[in-house]
Amino acid sequence: MIRVLTVLAIAMCTSPAIAAQISGRGKAIDSTTIEIGDQRIMLFGIDSVMRKQSCLLDGKRWLCWQSAVDNLQKLLDQGTAVCDPVGEPDIFGRVLARCTVNGQSVNEQMVAQGYAVARPKETKDYVAAETAAKNQKVGLWRGEFIQPKEFRRASGIMVDRP
Repeated sequence: MIRVLTVLAIAMCTSPAIAAQISGRGKAIDSTTIEIGDQRIMLFGIDSVMRKQSCLLDGKRWLCWQSAVDNLQKLLDQGTAVCDPVGEPDIFGRVLARCTVNGQSVNEQMVAQGYAVARPKETKDYVAAETAAKNQKVGLWRGEFIQPKEFRRASGIMVDRP
């Protein structure tokens, strides 16, 4: 009996801890990163334009990153954000999570409103929303932009999730 309890205790101590749900008022830090309290959270399954990236709208330079951040903040301003962590924190200590506000997925809304693209290697959950946004020409799709992953590659920015 003692041996079984010892094995159980060791297993409990060595198994990875499951991160707890994070909730509170959200602040948009980047186009896919929010902050709740002192916790930075990266939105799971989506990607968006980078700070140094610009897009074209009606043939003119458009600071699309700021538009994406503003859209994310509008979604967060609608109520308390509730984020469910997915996996381990990234190399910067940000928690990867699915977040909702008033029961609506923030991740999906960013894609549906055209300010983010799906990351189908992480999840297929947002692919249909991206297709609809692209077809409706909303958000980033109103103009021209380089896919965020391609922009990072061309700019020599090596930070990317698998």
